[in-house]
Amino acid sequence: MSKRRVVITGLGIISSLGEAADQVWEAVCAGKSGIIAIRRWDTSKYPVKIGGECTDFDVTRYGIDGREAKRLDRFGQFGLAASVCAVKDAGLDFESEDRLRCGVMIGSGIGGIETLEEQNKILIERGPGRVSPFTVPRLMVNAASGNVSILYGIQGPNSAVATACATGSNAIGDAGRYIQYDMADVMIAGGSEAALCELGMASFCAARALSTSNEHPQKASRPFDKGRN
Repeated sequence: MSKRRVVITGLGIISSLGEAADQVWEAVCAGKSGIIAIRRWDTSKYPVKIGGECTDFDVTRYGIDGREAKRLDRFGQFGLAASVCAVKDAGLDFESEDRLRCGVMIGSGIGGIETLEEQNKILIERGPGRVSPFTVPRLMVNAASGNVSILYGIQGPNSAVATACATGSNAIGDAGRYIQYDMADVMIAGGSEAALCELGMASFCAARALSTSNEHPQKASRPFDKGRN
C-alpha cells in the first residue's frame, strides 16, 4: 500500500532555554546555554551542582487547573504544556476533527522519578497509609500522553515509548507511521523528561555521566566541543 504524506504543523517546547519554540531556536542559534547552578535543592553533597532548570515554569499559565496540576508529575506537566503550545501553533481545532482519528504519542525515558522520590520518602518517614493514591498515575511513563488525550477529548491511538535519550525522536517516528498507514489523521507527538531531582541527579552522578564544570555552567555539557568532559 502507498504511504500517506506526513507533515509537522505545530511546535511546542518547555526547556531551560525558554518556553516558546522561536525563543528557544534563537537561543540555540546564538550559542546560549540553559545550564545554571541548581536552585531546587542543596547540592553541597553532590559532585555535580549544575543543571538545566526550568526556573519559571508554571503549568497553570497553559490553561491547566491548579488542582489538576497537582495530580501530575513535573514531566507530565511539561508534556501537557508543550502539547498545548503545539496545538495552538498548528491552529488545530479538535471540534472540527474526528477525535477517533486523532491520537497522542508522548514518550519519557524515566517518567515520574520525582514522584517516586517524594512518595518513597513519605513511605519511609510516615508509613504506607500516607502514600498518595495518585502515585502510580503520576509516575507512569504514559501519564503525559494520557492527560493530553483527556484534555482534548482525543479518542484515537494513545501510547508512550521509553527508549532513553532517543525517546522523543522515537515517539515522533512512531506517530508518523500511524498517519502514514492511515490509522490516524492527527498525532500529538514528542518526549518529556523531568529527571532533575535528587534521586535523578544522584543516579547520574554515580554513573559518572555528567559534566563537573560547576564553576562554568554556561560552558558545561557540550558533547561536540573539544573541551567536553
